[in-house]
Amino acid sequence: MFLKRFDFVFSIFVFAFLAGCGEASRPTASVSGVVTLNGKPFTGAAIHFYNAEIGGGAFNLNENGEFASTEPLTVAEYLISFDRPGPNQGASPKDVTWPADKSGDVPLKYRSSGKSGLVARVAKGDGNRFVFDLVGASSSSKQNAGPAAFDPLPELMK
Repeated sequence: MFLKRFDFVFSIFVFAFLAGCGEASRPTASVSGVVTLNGKPFTGAAIHFYNAEIGGGAFNLNENGEFASTEPLTVAEYLISFDRPGPNQGASPKDVTWPADKSGDVPLKYRSSGKSGLVARVAKGDGNRFVFDLVGASSSSKQNAGPAAFDPLPELMK
């Protein structure tokens, strides 16, 4: 009887141990890079790395359009998008200030990781430096405002 109870208790411990082990952690790596918009440093924005299975990270662009990860990302392929910058490191949300100019406006195409067409493959090691050259008008540009409204009434009155 003792052996049966011992076997049962032992099997529960083994099962619990194996259940806790799970998948081994995946390797991680730091990322950095530079982003330009129409050939000029893209500032006042954040770059987002997104992977549907493992998540990702977002990093603010500095005044030269450069970014560097504050936390390493899991080695994987990521879809890239851009948006307004997040809170400053260590700052509370009430301390966040947005750029006074319009340089942080992101062209609509690049706001969605599914539509941007940009991909980053993060690999093991330190060589994960990415360069993204964005092209397009900012979302606040008059070029994106659409055609001027057409009022047919004056034409009909001629």
